[in-house]
Amino acid sequence: MKTSLLVAAAALVAGSIAGSASALDVAQVVNLQVDGIGRSLGVLTFTPLGVDGPFCDYLADWYSPYNPNDVNICVLQELRTPFGPSCIFNERVNLSTVVSSSPALCAGFNLKGETFPASLLLGESPISGLTGVAIFSCAGLMQTYPVSGLC
Repeated sequence: MKTSLLVAAAALVAGSIAGSASALDVAQVVNLQVDGIGRSLGVLTFTPLGVDGPFCDYLADWYSPYNPNDVNICVLQELRTPFGPSCIFNERVNLSTVVSSSPALCAGFNLKGETFPASLLLGESPISGLTGVAIFSCAGLMQTYPVSGLC
C-alpha cells in the first residue's frame, strides 16, 4: 500500500514537472489547495536556508487554514540541477525541479485544521504553481491529498 502510494505520488509529480517548470520562489505566499474540492490546507511562506548537499533547503511556515495564529514549520528540500546549482539563483529563477519534505521535519494541517506530521512531494509549474501531494501520517494511517499551491 505504502509503495503503491509513493509510486503514484512520484508519477503525479513527474507529470507536473514535465515541460516547463519553475524553482521555488521564496517571494511568493502559497495557498495550498486540495484539488477538486477547492478547500485549503493552509498558507505557506518560505525562508531560504541554503545548500544541503544536492538540495537547497527552505524553512516553510505553514499557517492553519482556520487560525492564522496557529503555525507549524516544515523544512523543504529543492533538488539542485546542473542548470541551477546555486541556491541563491534557484530561489528566484524558473527551473525544472522537485520540492519535497520529510514527516520528521514537517508538520502541517489537514482539512479539519488538525496538526499532523506531513510529507510534501511537489513539482513546480509557472502556470499552476506547486502541484503534487500532501501526505499526513498518524498512528500508521495516512491521509493523502492531491494539492496545488496557488500564489
